[in-house]
Amino acid sequence: MPTTRSTIVGLAALSALTLGACSSSSKNSATTTAPATPAVSGASNVTGSLDAIDQTTDGKTITIKSVNITGKSGFIAIHSDVAGKPGPVVGHVAIPAGNSSNVVVNLDKPSPTGAYWPMLHLDAGTIGTYEFPGPDVPVMSGADIVMKKITVTAP
Repeated sequence: MPTTRSTIVGLAALSALTLGACSSSSKNSATTTAPATPAVSGASNVTGSLDAIDQTTDGKTITIKSVNITGKSGFIAIHSDVAGKPGPVVGHVAIPAGNSSNVVVNLDKPSPTGAYWPMLHLDAGTIGTYEFPGPDVPVMSGADIVMKKITVTAP
């Protein structure tokens, strides 16, 4: 019959293995989503950048200081923050190819103070219709998604 100490040691080892497995699968899913962009027709020819700053808003909009997308029109999607990473989309706006500044993104519903991720997406499906998940994937800069984490203060 196992002692209490050996049972605790065994459970601790099992927990460490389980956490290691969860960590590696989370890591793998993050790396498998990023390369999906080039599979979209014309996505590899699209480049872009965006600049957004921390801001105080009414909780209904977020303003992007500047954005550039070349090779195709696109969208700025505002992703909520989930554990320090981009989460669900809480608002988006279409942008033309080229440079745009002071782009206002209306949020789907009033949003609280917190972290948000403005992210540049392609308009690769039905033109003018935001389809993500789907063909309107994030724009890549090398191996990185064109995005920036910002803090928004709202009432």
